[in-house]
Amino acid sequence: MAKSAEARWHLSHWVLLFSLPTPSLCGSMAAWWTDLGPSLVLQNASTGLLTYSFCNSNGTPIYPQDPPVALRTTYAPKKGTSLAATGWYDKIGSTWASVFYQNNNDDIVNAVYKCDNRTGLYDQQESNVISDRRGTPSPHTDSGISVTLLGEQEGYRVFYHDRSKALQSLQFKSTDGWSYGSPVSGNTNRSSMEIHSQFSGVRNVTVVTPRDARNMETARLNVDNTYFIDTFPTPLKGGLNNSSASNRTSFPYDTSATPSFELEAWDGNPKAIGIAIDTDTTRHIFYIGTDRAVHWIAAFVSASVEGGFRAQASQNTDVWPLADEPNSDFTIASHIESSSIRLYYVSGGRIIETKYRDGNWDRAAPVESANTTIIADEGAGAGDAGLTTGAKAGIGVGVSVGVLLIGAAAAAFWILRKKKSTPPDEEATTAADNTAATVPPMSETGSQGASSPTAGVARTSSGLSADKWDAEVKDKPLTPPPRELESPNLASELPHTNDRNELPTKHHVTELP
Repeated sequence: MAKSAEARWHLSHWVLLFSLPTPSLCGSMAAWWTDLGPSLVLQNASTGLLTYSFCNSNGTPIYPQDPPVALRTTYAPKKGTSLAATGWYDKIGSTWASVFYQNNNDDIVNAVYKCDNRTGLYDQQESNVISDRRGTPSPHTDSGISVTLLGEQEGYRVFYHDRSKALQSLQFKSTDGWSYGSPVSGNTNRSSMEIHSQFSGVRNVTVVTPRDARNMETARLNVDNTYFIDTFPTPLKGGLNNSSASNRTSFPYDTSATPSFELEAWDGNPKAIGIAIDTDTTRHIFYIGTDRAVHWIAAFVSASVEGGFRAQASQNTDVWPLADEPNSDFTIASHIESSSIRLYYVSGGRIIETKYRDGNWDRAAPVESANTTIIADEGAGAGDAGLTTGAKAGIGVGVSVGVLLIGAAAAAFWILRKKKSTPPDEEATTAADNTAATVPPMSETGSQGASSPTAGVARTSSGLSADKWDAEVKDKPLTPPPRELESPNLASELPHTNDRNELPTKHHVTELP
């Protein structure tokens, strides 16, 4: 019987993916956090394909390598593109991802995906060029890209470099769709164009970039919706006068004082930079240096006053193994409510994960390519077959941890057994058929095509209790419960309203004015 076009595409994709090189050849990376934990997307440096961790991974990403799986893209990513992504988890147990990259025309593209919980694969819902809106400065050919999710009304902010290397922003609002945002930093003297950003509450958006061979630059959102610009370890001359409203392209340093520390093994040309913000609003910045080691800088808050950035202690190689390359690429996922941070990079030819939680770093471990913690549940019937851990976790507050663990075991056992017993052609066709069955007639953001405004994110609570738990410790409650900030709940519901993916409501996040 002839296979559908979708099934034929899946089969040809698998053939191509079998020829992909090892993770040591991976390109740019992005990570984000939902109630299921971190997710990963990586560009293969050889093929340009965007490979990803199974979207029904729970607690820690499962990144398949034999073969890997890749996102379907309407606009092919250019090789070497910067990547950014965010995502959410809805009340019916579906994971969504919103991915940003440059295509071969140097446009910035946003592609939205919905997870098929039965297969762990993403289905594309919409893909749009977003840098073609009126008044938007053209992106640099090697622009960095970063995204933050602010809330229902304020939506996304996407940060990028224009052709002069100044830092710009795009914005998505639920009422207006995509549009040009505002200048962020007019500085055009940059040694590298990596970007990362983080949002922790009302007006608390920080964007960090390399500045030169000795310094980094930060841009922080002000009450008046401009960005305050500073550098460290050497501060800028002029103090609060350095903002995105100044229309300056050069910001001189204040050389009257000696910097209190130096950026170790820093030459201003990292392949990535990362920022995380914890429950105490401490800002943590990371990079991998010329010595292949992870380096950590933080600005702590005491009595509501933030001190300056300071270098933090290095960890031993059990915690932070050396990267395979100097200035290596890496990605970071963080969860504000539990003060959890995960770093991902390539060490020893494998993608590794190192965890920061409860104020301590855990020993690093390779990211698994398959679920190795399967426990058979002989009582599971056919009616449980399609329920992954993620689907069970979305049922509601009244579900006990024990029931969640039993459901996870049953789902993992069923998925593994089905993959072993189903021929490849039939499996590809079945996956395509299942995908078609779960996608509504019109995409969640509307099926208007590339020129339509992209809606993008989720709306209310995931139904999980406010006391979040880490996958490794969810069999015992956190004591005391994590303190919550006026910060986004990245795991939130995705109702089907007006065929648009809506953003987290004000119930869960204090919005910008």
